[in-house]
Amino acid sequence: MSAAEFEAVCPLLKISEDRLTAVRAALVDGQTFQAIGERFGWTRQAVNNAVRDVWRVVERYRQSQHAAENAAASLPPGWERVTLISPSHLVPNFREAIAQASSQPSKTVKTQRTDKKQEIKKPGA
Repeated sequence: MSAAEFEAVCPLLKISEDRLTAVRAALVDGQTFQAIGERFGWTRQAVNNAVRDVWRVVERYRQSQHAAENAAASLPPGWERVTLISPSHLVPNFREAIAQASSQPSKTVKTQRTDKKQEIKKPGA
């Protein structure tokens, strides 16, 4: 598990700092349960239990991320989901450009049904 993903999950965890540190050592740093147990004075089973509990939260987090990605599939045709990282002073310009583009009438393509196939008539064709 990456450090970034672990940090993203941390706010969802309601565990002590020791357990958090121990689980990070296992999942991110790759330390053995035995080594972690010796460091904290725990059994390997206690480390395993802590890791298992956190792993359940990680799985739910991943499922929610997957659901969010799938939500992009429900966007209107011609739209995309974008994450913008930009200097703050450029954000209003971006929002304005999006608002202008959104308010322009969209060019729709009409379809006409023929026998057993569908033909698409494009403007100017």
